[in-house]
Amino acid sequence: MRDEHDCDVLVVGAGPTGLCTALMLVQNGVRVRIVDRKPGPVEQARAAIVHARTLEFLDRLGVGEAAVARGLPITDVAIHESGRHAGTMPLAGEGTGDQTRFPYALALEQFETERVLVEALAEHDVAVEWDSTVDDLVDTGDGVRARVSTEDATATVTARWLVGADGASSTIRKFLGQEFDGETYTQSGMLADVTLDVDLGVKGMRLNLTRGGFVGILPLASGRYRLFGVVPPDIHQAPEQTGGPSHESYAALDHADLQRWFDNYFRVDARLDEVIWASMFRFHSRLASRFRVGNAFLVGDAAHIHNPAGGQGLNLGVGDAVNLAWKLAQVVNGEAPPWLLDTYEAERRPIAQTVLKRTDLGFKLETGNNAVAVWMRTHVATRVVGVVSRLAPVRRMFFHMFSQLWINYRGSRAVGPGGGALKPGDRAPYAPIKQTRDGARSVLDLTHGGGYHVLLFSCDDVDAEALAQRLADRYVAAVTTHVIPSSEHAAYRSYHVDGALMVVVRPDGHIAAVADPAQPESVVAFLDGVLVRTPALQR
Repeated sequence: MRDEHDCDVLVVGAGPTGLCTALMLVQNGVRVRIVDRKPGPVEQARAAIVHARTLEFLDRLGVGEAAVARGLPITDVAIHESGRHAGTMPLAGEGTGDQTRFPYALALEQFETERVLVEALAEHDVAVEWDSTVDDLVDTGDGVRARVSTEDATATVTARWLVGADGASSTIRKFLGQEFDGETYTQSGMLADVTLDVDLGVKGMRLNLTRGGFVGILPLASGRYRLFGVVPPDIHQAPEQTGGPSHESYAALDHADLQRWFDNYFRVDARLDEVIWASMFRFHSRLASRFRVGNAFLVGDAAHIHNPAGGQGLNLGVGDAVNLAWKLAQVVNGEAPPWLLDTYEAERRPIAQTVLKRTDLGFKLETGNNAVAVWMRTHVATRVVGVVSRLAPVRRMFFHMFSQLWINYRGSRAVGPGGGALKPGDRAPYAPIKQTRDGARSVLDLTHGGGYHVLLFSCDDVDAEALAQRLADRYVAAVTTHVIPSSEHAAYRSYHVDGALMVVVRPDGHIAAVADPAQPESVVAFLDGVLVRTPALQR
């Protein structure tokens, strides 16, 4: 079947979401082509915040350290009201270092993210086919047929599967006939990268709440600053949008207008030395009616877009990429049944709905111009922030929410039995351990690599070697077992070990099943459903 098509998977769109999809697929031996209408990687920063869960995914793909080396860790958000400091909320700090290897948000320009991923793909002899537009798409039943045009030629590409990662104005979504329901806000937004004649520090983001909404400053590793936020009508009004939802630029502000916006709304005594680039856009909140149609899938902004409150967009897209890619790889490689692909939409669409609802609420509280919203921002919000920002449980909750460590797939068909403190579908706890000979520094590190991973705790009364061999021999996919010694106290605490424990982790780092290793049959029955057994055991 695989040889009948030009490739196993055609990825359309080479932003961070499409690149992560392609990289995970090729790392698992899948034949991939990736095309993009742009002439090359973006030159502007655009998305500039990478949260902890996304950094964990990049680490799983082998590019986490390269990303961190090019970015700037951001540890807190200093919240102001009309220039007056109201409080500081953490993007790192106390209680977070044992939750993840990356207890911070990373300020990382999108072009740097893309370069890291493009370089990693090149190591697998996969190059992005730039200046390539998909002009037509047909589902053939056993795959897809796409007409791809460049400046010089038009060719037909056949693939078993197609992934549409081509952004908010996705042509793939339109070919699939999917509605993109939601709303477009009346407010205009601005992104600008500038240099300032003042040093604002390199650890935190500054957010200022005003009568007109919110504005913020994010330091970047290059020494520049990202300015973002709502642009009030008295500064400049973006023209009406045409051609459907998009985050593309509508109008540029000249240097004087930018300085006036900065002076009136940021409340920082500084001058703009240089404007590297600036872009106005409309705020949207939209969700595709389906994330899968036949042999094609939508990921990232092609499937959902929302206002930028919390910097969740790129991170949500990378989560889509990883969730879909490991499932596609297993199906393409004959390791899992085709129904597994149905769980992509079942797992990710509810997450997108939740993020859209949260960011909508936050955005409306931050920007609403009715009397109640303005009064809440002026008299309540900043006072509440000042109080709760000093409470450790609130600080941990704030980090957990924005880092996307909260995402789970409980109840999915792709997770199995188990209960108690660890629930199937949850992200497997990070849990630092003594560095192994293979370089793993946490339990989560042990689960990198293809296939499922089985973690065994307090298994002295269990023949761990025999259990590991049984699982390894039973399935076409790799199932690797790790015995966690009792000396790893942090791991035992994080996994709430109270007696013998068996935890099965999926290829995306989420818990698949939990059981007593002395009674593994429930886990075996679950794996028999989600994995293809070796030929000798199929008879």
